[in-house]
Amino acid sequence: MIPDTLLATRQSRGQVWRIVESQEQAATRRITRSAAEQSRLEELLDAHKPAYLPGSEQLHWLLRTPFRYPPLRHGSRFGTRVEPGILYASRERETAMTESAVYLWLFRAGPLDTGPLARIADARTAIHFGLRHRAICDLTREPGSGHRKRLSDPADYSFSQALGARLRETGAGGIWFHSARAPHGVNAAILSPAAIPPGMEPRQEHWQLHLDARACWWGRAGGESFEIPFASVAGRDGRIPHPCL
Repeated sequence: MIPDTLLATRQSRGQVWRIVESQEQAATRRITRSAAEQSRLEELLDAHKPAYLPGSEQLHWLLRTPFRYPPLRHGSRFGTRVEPGILYASRERETAMTESAVYLWLFRAGPLDTGPLARIADARTAIHFGLRHRAICDLTREPGSGHRKRLSDPADYSFSQALGARLRETGAGGIWFHSARAPHGVNAAILSPAAIPPGMEPRQEHWQLHLDARACWWGRAGGESFEIPFASVAGRDGRIPHPCL
């Protein structure tokens, strides 16, 4: 049962970060011999993907892509398996990096023997963009903050998914909520493409990451770096709690 007090929304805006894989062209370019072949390959790949959510067509492709795909089999924090995709981001860059590292650790903890992937060295892009909407639910404030434990449960999405469904019904464009992985971090769940201003061009930063069983290190040109200890996101049993496990 979702209390009606949690459905309150207000006009809100902010700047957020999201970590994405480096441009997929780097991967597909290896099997093409020219720009024309590359363009044709991308057209063929795009034709076999789900249709874009109405209203997202004019967004930068990095911003519209999350609305294109349904959640994974366990859903997402505020979305069930049968609802349109949600664009998740973080108010702080370090929070976005922490969330990204968690999913890499979960990948390592999967049922398959990852072999050399037990140590991951890869590139990522951090994108920074704005959001603005007339109806955003801020769960970091009362009365939402009073339900923080259930809303940010790292292993159970049932309460937050039920709230997400109710908020969609009211026409909410997004949600501010506490991160389950970074204690002082705030995340954003963007429910509607309308919450991203038209013409928004995300700023991009290119990062390298190195992840093993102990920590995830992020670094980029200029000497800027950030490290996330595995122990900071793991439970008492030494595992990362998550609905998929």
